[in-house]
Amino acid sequence: MKIFYFTATGNSLAVAKKIGGELISIPQVKLEENQVYKDDVIGVIFPTYGCNVPKYVKSFLENVKFEAEYTFAIGTYGMGKGNTMEIAQAIAKTHGYSFDYLNMVLMLDNCQPQFDISKEIKKLPAKNVDEQIDQIIKDIENRKTQLFKTGFGDKIGTWLCEYVLTIENEDFAKKYYIDENCNLCGTCTKVCPIGNVSISTCIEFASQCVCCQACIHACPKQAIHLKRERSSVRWRNQNVTLKEIIKANNQNKSE
Repeated sequence: MKIFYFTATGNSLAVAKKIGGELISIPQVKLEENQVYKDDVIGVIFPTYGCNVPKYVKSFLENVKFEAEYTFAIGTYGMGKGNTMEIAQAIAKTHGYSFDYLNMVLMLDNCQPQFDISKEIKKLPAKNVDEQIDQIIKDIENRKTQLFKTGFGDKIGTWLCEYVLTIENEDFAKKYYIDENCNLCGTCTKVCPIGNVSISTCIEFASQCVCCQACIHACPKQAIHLKRERSSVRWRNQNVTLKEIIKANNQNKSE
């Protein structure tokens, strides 16, 4: 079994680790020429951004082909799930494949502009994350076929995020600022999945930010901020190490 995943703060990677199999980070293979993958089971796990499939994952799904007896896609989300999984399925079908099983895992929402992370952490035990993943594991083992039907309210949520909040169309990196605690350690450059952060005499952000906020949550000095952030608390899934996130997202594979 192969599982392709995209992670910024570890939630999706934590789900992938618990399901098991050969784990493959999407940033590490996205630019490869051969985008045809074969196995008995192939899955994709990714976070929900703005009630939608992250733009970065959409690009991967549009350029890949899966040849497997059974395929699945899992989205992680904290509040609004939107019609994320229907969008993922539509992308797959448009490009010659489809998912047999679609599901979502309610986890912690760590989007700094919208949520106070300290409050979200307190809510986490009631979400029964392990139980959700255990059920998904059973479903996959039993080769369950499951589509994901979205209610009208969730579809409206996706529409609002796309056309009103314009989350994916903004140059998100312009909202970052660095405080005096920065010691130029370079962690932010290593966790950015697209190499959008560079370091010289200061930290610099290019214009291709995918809004994952990995740099904010991974900074050991908590020196990276959003102008409208709701909390000074940072988050990394308790089942994932910083080293694992760097390995997954670092564009310099030799490090």
